[in-house]
Amino acid sequence: MLSFKGHSVLSEARSRGEEMEELIIAAVNGQKEPKSKYGIPTGAGKNVAKFLKSKGISGKGKVLGADTITVTPEWSKYWPGGSVPGSTKTPKTDFIIGKNKISLKSGSAAQLMSGGRNESIATFYTALGSVEGMQKKMIDKLTNMFEGLAPASVAGSELGKEIKKGKDKAVMQANQAHKELMGELKAIFAKNKSFANAFAYEAMSGDVKFGRKSPGSCSHFLTTSFDGKKAALKKVSDKSYVSKIADQMKVSVRFKSSSQKVGGKKTGKYKYWSAVGLIVDKLEEEMKPIEGQILHEGIMDKLKGIYNRMKDFVVKIFKDIMAYVSKGFRNLISFLDVEPVVDVKTSVKIDV
Repeated sequence: MLSFKGHSVLSEARSRGEEMEELIIAAVNGQKEPKSKYGIPTGAGKNVAKFLKSKGISGKGKVLGADTITVTPEWSKYWPGGSVPGSTKTPKTDFIIGKNKISLKSGSAAQLMSGGRNESIATFYTALGSVEGMQKKMIDKLTNMFEGLAPASVAGSELGKEIKKGKDKAVMQANQAHKELMGELKAIFAKNKSFANAFAYEAMSGDVKFGRKSPGSCSHFLTTSFDGKKAALKKVSDKSYVSKIADQMKVSVRFKSSSQKVGGKKTGKYKYWSAVGLIVDKLEEEMKPIEGQILHEGIMDKLKGIYNRMKDFVVKIFKDIMAYVSKGFRNLISFLDVEPVVDVKTSVKIDV
């Protein structure tokens, strides 16, 4: 925070917006208004300070300035090695008055987030986590798919035929199920207002990025003209306001394949096609010892044994996968071998 004496020049302000912040806080703290070097009219800070007081915003003021704020582990995990660049640690809050953390938006437009890939992905998963029912819907689809790969019973006379076509059937069912799952995933985000609002709220507030109690997350949006004669104050928890911002951000989500080997090795049962591959490999392993043998009573017993072992094998894989995907939507999407591509309008028009 700068110490103002007389009409000193605001040498630390790097922009008109930053200077406006300092002028407002000077007025809030009862200090003499410094001379603007960016052409902001005299009295602008006092005008806004008076407006804030009329809205019940009072107390000592402090500008956060260009300081960076530590982000939460929940946020940093979306960067390689958890290393979040300083450029994305800029707080949402511009200044604090009393206990009110305020983001100042001067002029006709405001940028809500950087729009970088990792920032968008982190906001995407944060928004997903706050919308009820989305994850359960996808898990229910997965459950139905794996139940289809491990049917409850087959007539004895059909057992041999069923196992012989097992590999092709498993691959075909898995392929169809994956198409259905991806269709469901796309449908979830098509014109989903709850998701769009949750995305906008995090972009505005930084609640998850910095933590709700952190000075980095803001509680209010203050929009002003540069003469301070027009001003509006909104809580970021105001759902109707968040909805209006979300409409402007126009968040859209699509998915691209992320199928790959990790460290040159298959990714195992926690990837969709790897899990299907494990089931097919197990089936081939079980069938190899009896290839070419004629069906008779002894072989039928072996087939029943194979069938039961396959059911147990699929059930075990299914339980492990469910435990994995139930930990969060990120695990679920990772299991499907896809990754989200988020398109968003990061700058929005603001009304004063």
